[in-house]
Amino acid sequence: MTDTTTPAQGRHIALESVDNFRDMGGYRARDGRTVRWGRLFRSGHLGNMSEACGTEMLARDIETVIDFRSDAEKEHRPVQWPCTWRPRYHAVPIGGNAAAWVRAMIASIAEADFPADEARAQFLTAFKTIPIQNAPGLKTLFDILLDDHQGNAALFHCTAGKDRTGIAAALVLRALDIDEEQVLEDFLMTNQVVDLDTASAALAERIGARAGKQVTPEAVRPLVGVEADFLRAADTAIADSFGSLSAYMRTALGLTPDRRDRLKDIYLAG
Repeated sequence: MTDTTTPAQGRHIALESVDNFRDMGGYRARDGRTVRWGRLFRSGHLGNMSEACGTEMLARDIETVIDFRSDAEKEHRPVQWPCTWRPRYHAVPIGGNAAAWVRAMIASIAEADFPADEARAQFLTAFKTIPIQNAPGLKTLFDILLDDHQGNAALFHCTAGKDRTGIAAALVLRALDIDEEQVLEDFLMTNQVVDLDTASAALAERIGARAGKQVTPEAVRPLVGVEADFLRAADTAIADSFGSLSAYMRTALGLTPDRRDRLKDIYLAG
């Protein structure tokens, strides 16, 4: 396991069986406090957990897990809890899973040439949809972080740990009053910790084989990476539907001023 740390951004922790695993600590809020290290984690799915990884999770005091995956995703990759680690587990399905997008693309490819920009357009649409149609699930995330908090760390994740988890992480950091530059740093970090070229090539080969067509790595790159425009699409949808981010947090996520202050007291230090 190797930790790689850069100033003013969260830390990627390379685990043998969990992708895109990060400690969200270190980001500085506008009031001068910083996100506590070792209290908020984000990652990809936990379907390949090893005993060693479970020991690592236990050592990091992660006692709460929020799983954004759909039932189909969980059936495809059920959580493999190691003997050493049994956290409080919350299934909080949030729509827009990558598996469904892959199936849609395969069906599209089978009938016609696959336009390189189609996957990107699908992701932009998904990012516009997720925070609006899945606001109840995102509210549940904050309810858990606030009301199920017992002094331990919390981990939230989806399949790849970049889209649904990326939106959720951005909302958490904004609720903690972290500035937009750092929010975007955290969102784009997937592109630093995932080998996008290798992952895109492998996925293109797999999708092409199933569809019976040649698929370029560039066409499926949005499935393994992220873009700033994805998060901006979510922000635009929130503004269009609720007028402002603060109104969305208050009315859709239940983050009244008192609850936001409590969230800061729990997860900010200094």
